[in-house]
Amino acid sequence: MRETERQVEGHLAEHLLRLPAQDTRSRRILETMQREESGHAHAAQAVGAEELPPPLRALMGLASKLMTRSAYWV
Repeated sequence: MRETERQVEGHLAEHLLRLPAQDTRSRRILETMQREESGHAHAAQAVGAEELPPPLRALMGLASKLMTRSAYWV
């Protein structure tokens, strides 16, 4: 779970970088979501979540990219 939250947090950071500066409403929403994801990751770690090995983290990242990019075409 911790890795999932970390990757979602990164995905939200990418959206924040592409968001127009004047879109403050969307920015606040994404920043709130990002803080919540970070909190979930910390909570998972607090109850004993362990780091995944790098190959599994990479595989999760690839699966995530595949899902987000294919969602564009659905």
